[in-house]
Amino acid sequence: MKRLETFAIVIVDRNRKITDVNDFMYQPFSDHRYNHFLNESVEVDHEEDELCLVNISGERYLVKRKDTNGQELFYILAVMSRVAKLTSNTNHKKHSSDELNHIIGTSRAMNRIKDLATKVATSDSTVLLTGESGTGKELFARGIHNNSARNKHPFVAVNCVAIPDELFESEMFGYEAGAFSGARRDGKPGKVELAQNGTLFLDEISELSYASQGKLLRVLQEREVDRLGGVRSKTVNIRVVAATNKNLKQLVTEGKFREDLYYRLYVFDLNVPPLRERERDVLILIEHYIHEFNQSLGKQVTEVSEDLKAWALSYTWPGNVRELKSSIERGMNIVEGSHLAQEDLGRYDNVHLDHTAQKEPFHGTLEQAMNHYEKAIIEKAILEVEGDRTKAAALLDIHLSSLYRKLSKHQI
Repeated sequence: MKRLETFAIVIVDRNRKITDVNDFMYQPFSDHRYNHFLNESVEVDHEEDELCLVNISGERYLVKRKDTNGQELFYILAVMSRVAKLTSNTNHKKHSSDELNHIIGTSRAMNRIKDLATKVATSDSTVLLTGESGTGKELFARGIHNNSARNKHPFVAVNCVAIPDELFESEMFGYEAGAFSGARRDGKPGKVELAQNGTLFLDEISELSYASQGKLLRVLQEREVDRLGGVRSKTVNIRVVAATNKNLKQLVTEGKFREDLYYRLYVFDLNVPPLRERERDVLILIEHYIHEFNQSLGKQVTEVSEDLKAWALSYTWPGNVRELKSSIERGMNIVEGSHLAQEDLGRYDNVHLDHTAQKEPFHGTLEQAMNHYEKAIIEKAILEVEGDRTKAAALLDIHLSSLYRKLSKHQI
């Protein structure tokens, strides 16, 4: 195509799919995202005479539109995210750019993962967040989204455990009016469509059935979604961030997870460290949650007892940050005065192994030891609530479906 001076230009066909771009698209707007322009769709947000606001590859542009020989030319006048950075106030800018840094933790392990997340946030690459339950994987997913060029668009979180296999397609891909008995009269967009131009967060992706994995893979490969009962595919422009507390590679070996989906997700792997590897962060987190619950519960706690500190530092926190927050909340509801002690955690220690029990030697592999302690904790929780599974799940701060899987796993 003929090169026009100083402007980055995008050419689209009648369906507004990109057929060509000029060199300037790769220079003043250089970013590896733009290597994927061809065949992307241009979505017009607002149009007034020759000026338009359009979305391309997750970025928003102000363009001047020209019709020529049955095609449209978009002259890129400004990248709106850069305009926003120049015009937004300092506080807002700091809040947006520092969101990952605001994740609590100053240990070496946390600083490393925050640095990596900040770097990968600037790209559109798929991210796989791994780590134990309760470590804060969704917090990192939101931080990556809010530090990306997609932060003006939706962040849609999907708990893969909560979607029954028979409802997977309607929930994820949506449906048209009359697609099935009971369908809404005007149809319904699925989670994938709702994340258009933003980020789709797939939590606990390892829990999808093998069949659902295949349906998801097609959407991730083709970037097209078919509503149930629909006749046309819809192009979607999304970034995918997935999370799991399982070893996906091992699940692939066992035939429980699709290898092709695994490699589609395994572009950039971030492992969020467990709290037992972040001893330096334990007391910082306790102080943070005390401050938080002082405000929400109207308390005035200013001190933490030495026995509570010693216990917290010796405990292995199998439920990680989620468990720590729940235990502090429990204590803050009970405490009177300005001093939080271990006894204020009420009957919490009846549910969990005390720190002396955890110091007893265990002969076996790390996985066997973790299974041993997890089983003991669940058994104590079940005993505490007199066998009520729903209350036990709430006490352990896990999904009921996760509790049933663990009960089956440990043959409780």
